[in-house]
Amino acid sequence: MRFSYTPHILLLLALVFSACEKRINRSENLVDYLPKDSEVVVKIANLQTTKQDLQNSHLYKELSNPLLYDFIKLYPEFIGSLQPQSPSAISFQKKSDTTHYTFVTKYRPDIFTFDSITAPTTKKYKKQDITISNRDGKAHYSTVLDSVFVISSSEELLQGIVDGTLPEEDPLRKAFQLKQHAELTTIFRPEAISMDSSSLKIATQAVMATDILPKGISATGVITNRDSIPSLLTVFEGLVPQPNEISKMIPVDAKQARAITFQDIDLLSENLQQFHNDSLTIPPFFDAIIELGSVATADGVSIAARSIDPEITQDELNSHLSELSDFREVTLFQYSNGDNLFQRFFPILEETSPSILFRWEDFFVFSENEASAKNLITALGNGTVLEKSAAYEEALPQLSQASSFLVFNLQGQIDTWIAPFLTSNEGTVSKHPLISLQLSNDRNFAHVNLVCQELGNSKKQVLGVVTQLFAETLEAPILSEPQFFTNHRTKEKDIVVQDIENRIYLLSNSGKVFWKKKLDGPVLGKIHEVDILRNGKKQLAFTTPNTFYVIDRNGNSVTPFPKKFRDPITQPLAVFDYDNKRKYRFVVAQGKEVHMYDSKGKTVTGFTFKKTQSNIVLPPQHIRMRTKDYLLIAEENGKLNILSRVGKERVRVTKTFDFSDLPIAKEGDNFVVITKGKTKESISQTGKVTSRTLDVSDNYQFKIKGNNKVTLDDNLLRINGKLVELPYGIYTAPTILNSNRGTYITLTETQEKKLYVIDKSGAILDGFPVYGSSAADITVVKGHILVTVAVGENEIAVYSL
Repeated sequence: MRFSYTPHILLLLALVFSACEKRINRSENLVDYLPKDSEVVVKIANLQTTKQDLQNSHLYKELSNPLLYDFIKLYPEFIGSLQPQSPSAISFQKKSDTTHYTFVTKYRPDIFTFDSITAPTTKKYKKQDITISNRDGKAHYSTVLDSVFVISSSEELLQGIVDGTLPEEDPLRKAFQLKQHAELTTIFRPEAISMDSSSLKIATQAVMATDILPKGISATGVITNRDSIPSLLTVFEGLVPQPNEISKMIPVDAKQARAITFQDIDLLSENLQQFHNDSLTIPPFFDAIIELGSVATADGVSIAARSIDPEITQDELNSHLSELSDFREVTLFQYSNGDNLFQRFFPILEETSPSILFRWEDFFVFSENEASAKNLITALGNGTVLEKSAAYEEALPQLSQASSFLVFNLQGQIDTWIAPFLTSNEGTVSKHPLISLQLSNDRNFAHVNLVCQELGNSKKQVLGVVTQLFAETLEAPILSEPQFFTNHRTKEKDIVVQDIENRIYLLSNSGKVFWKKKLDGPVLGKIHEVDILRNGKKQLAFTTPNTFYVIDRNGNSVTPFPKKFRDPITQPLAVFDYDNKRKYRFVVAQGKEVHMYDSKGKTVTGFTFKKTQSNIVLPPQHIRMRTKDYLLIAEENGKLNILSRVGKERVRVTKTFDFSDLPIAKEGDNFVVITKGKTKESISQTGKVTSRTLDVSDNYQFKIKGNNKVTLDDNLLRINGKLVELPYGIYTAPTILNSNRGTYITLTETQEKKLYVIDKSGAILDGFPVYGSSAADITVVKGHILVTVAVGENEIAVYSL
């Protein structure tokens, strides 16, 4: 059978074959050999270096499905077979729920090592050789186009590259030319950077040059908006980035903060109209505002607005405010317009309906509830804010001083704002306490900075690493400073405190009230921790003016206590444990009388000293020097009785003293009395007295514990002779803690309400001072320093370092 062709058919066939043989005029740009609808393109200067960097990265090991890292993990044999000697590029795109890759680089004969066992196969596609090789249990399709090696996990994608067309204006090609000298550059397509959860698109394209470090990443780049759909960049068109100060308003335990800056409120209002596609305007409140930030914490979301003229801003608010209460000397207001004020800025900022307002310097802070406001005030007062954190300090050199939009993710959160820039899914990274994203508007694009770094082992999470574990309000104002009490069950420390209605409370170090108990009067002096049953279970021992109490940790009296007294008890309870064997001696002073009891509440008959010549003016004390025990009882007439365990005179002192309220101290082999006249009286074990006049103020404090001596003269603190000059103020007596972790001194300035913790070298610990209004107690639990202090008339707090 013979076939004949008409001229029309011959022409058609000629055109078809001509189209098949026509070569696409590609440039030397590798992007021309990638699928035209790639979602993400990664340009790599050196594949092996990038592979090594990713494998050594702690961050990428923790990220949820990081695209390039997972690609290298998924195809180890394939990556090992590639031997590029020049820059390369990889594109990723999803088809039918499968993410396919396409890899391109300059061709050379040994660019890909083929398996000698499983030989590759070759097929033709439009006269182009397609090689099919197997690696990692998957087929890989490769070819060479114009001296460019192209390999893909999808035969369909490779065929599309072979017979694809190039658009005249290709944004991807332009983006590929940026960041020419970067080791690793990632280019995002629109789908990769839209905010699905908040329906907010940042831009249409981003180009990020990433520096991968063992302990994090640092990335810089640009983003652009190339279509008419409003995006985040729309809001900042024509606005000049302003310096950011929001970091000083973000507690270190916050979850996230976002902030915007602007210098032209009218232009911002126009941009927001375009963004929201409406004609609404911004309220006059914002006329003097230049920075606006949302801060999300466990208690809720707050909005902080920084004003360049706080008085104008205050005037705009007054009609919506009613005074609510004071917290730590900051006034809280009820705010009645919270549903409307910030609507224009959502979802750029975290959505909230604030009802509480307070002012902090030039910031006006709007909170969802009182708890959120109070916790913010606590963090601000204590300085436990992002600005003072080591994580922020490390990130700061890589951030611009001014920005248009800023995101801080704390606690290692990778959320919908950050994940696209890491080409990963949302999740958390435990070793990276701060992730920062910064956009700075510049004409028709914005500069981008992304910083995510792990802290070095020598650095603490926060320079102010003080965390408030809790703050608890009592039913009535506090009478006595809070103290720590050992929880023998958990080996933690609980807190005991009394209010002016003579209720004593026992709380956990998380603020849970275990119990409260009404006493017959105020506790005299400190509460002692004892173990009268010698079984490891602790009790509280103390006196009120008429009763000697011993209470277990459940709030129950331990038999045979309490012990009632007809005549008033005039000095705090003294507890002696001569040999540290928990064979306690409890000493109760009543005017001139001295009573000593054992752990069963019985009078110690062997103690023969029963009465002084005049009233006892200090709690009786026990001091051990070398192998000898001394009991010291100071009298109103100036006599100092230095007795043996059985109450007999051990040292005769002929000189009398005008005792101050400072306890008698042991210094070397001497007893030391600081008198009201500010003389230092040193008494030897033979009774010899050496007197020295002190040139000190009326507020002089003198304390010795173990081998550490601390004095305080107004604001001049000396620790073993080393001078620490504190700010002027009125300070409580210093408390000394000697522990395996070190020696620490705590004291509180009561006018400014600042609590200090200072180490033996005289250095104020990072994060201090914090807010406190009373003398503090300090302890160490499981390597953590804990401090408890009153923080208001009827409120106590526990801080952890």
